Amino acid sequence: MQRILVLLALSLFVVACGHKKDAKSFERALEGQSGQPHSIVKLYTVKGDYVVYKNDVTGEFLAFNMDRWDRETMTTVDQFMAVAVDGVDVVRNLSANREWVESGHWEDVYVTDEDYVYDDFCDCWEWETEYIYAGQEWVDTSHWDTFYYGGGFRFDNTSAMSRDLDTIAALKEEAAEKFMAMKLKSEFSLSSSRAEELAKLANRYQKLESARELTAGEKDKFAMDALGVSMTQVEKALKARAQGREQSYEALLETAAQVNNTTPEQIGRFFTDMVGTEI
Repeated sequence: MQRILVLLALSLFVVACGHKKDAKSFERALEGQSGQPHSIVKLYTVKGDYVVYKNDVTGEFLAFNMDRWDRETMTTVDQFMAVAVDGVDVVRNLSANREWVESGHWEDVYVTDEDYVYDDFCDCWEWETEYIYAGQEWVDTSHWDTFYYGGGFRFDNTSAMSRDLDTIAALKEEAAEKFMAMKLKSEFSLSSSRAEELAKLANRYQKLESARELTAGEKDKFAMDALGVSMTQVEKALKARAQGREQSYEALLETAAQVNNTTPEQIGRFFTDMVGTEI
């Protein structure tokens, strides 16, 4: 059932997916030309679309500008070099260096409070979890950073532990959220503001889910914010529908439609497209 939000969040990968495919296809071209294995040692750098490779036999480090590589039409390094400028789009004989980077960020902390309450939706008593903001804590991400230098170029890291991550990742994240919001607005007739809210919610869900398995309470909280009902209630409604009892499912669609300011028909199509028959 986590697919309800996870499938929305998958569009976050669209931004970075193409660059990684370029890098891997160029790696195959390098190995095909040299007959020697290569590996990617720095996929993202602050120098635009450059990728740094290591020749695993000679130990040489080289950087290539993926802006010049078209994986749809090119298959060899010679084709790349026909449009690239050596010393600009290709940087050879790089040296690997390390430096200590002081970094960190403040992270919101929440505590949970559970209460046993009566739920009109399912006509039953259930535990309700409330998330209470408890302040912030400092997360230390200081680390050794490897960078590559040569030919007047310095290739720094833009991975999760980069000093430039906050700015770069925020720009990519904003673009991805806009893409997701546009899809939600056009495909499910949501308002611009609600589509943006759901895009941000799906982004937060994906981040947590990629770091650890979410608890049932956390999934309920996300579903409540997105659909106005808990994940537990969604599961019960879908199971009842599968057994021929439509009442709770129709009530679910009505509630979710009101929360998202759309129609039950659109929400029903959302469940069909995003959830299917999985429970």
